[in-house]
Amino acid sequence: MANIEVNETLVRKVADLARLALTDEEVRLYSNQMKVTLGYVDQIAKVAIPEGTEPMYHPLEVETPMRDDTVIPSPTQANGKPKMIEPAPDTVYEGFKVPPIL
Repeated sequence: MANIEVNETLVRKVADLARLALTDEEVRLYSNQMKVTLGYVDQIAKVAIPEGTEPMYHPLEVETPMRDDTVIPSPTQANGKPKMIEPAPDTVYEGFKVPPIL
């Protein structure tokens, strides 16, 4: 990993990119925390990994059992529309009508 000098200017730049407003005290605090964190990253980068080692996403070989999807039809009214929309105050086609949010 490249040697990155962590200073208040860098912390302010990162905060600006993240659209964060930091106080001077927070900048000093995060500057120190960033130095410690990048020190850990440097330590990890120095670990010797044997050539040909495949990435490991989980320490154990685990497979998640999957099941087949089953379609369960919704109960319908006499007019063919789903019963679940019957008590809705307002509907559109065969769904709930809700106020726009955007």
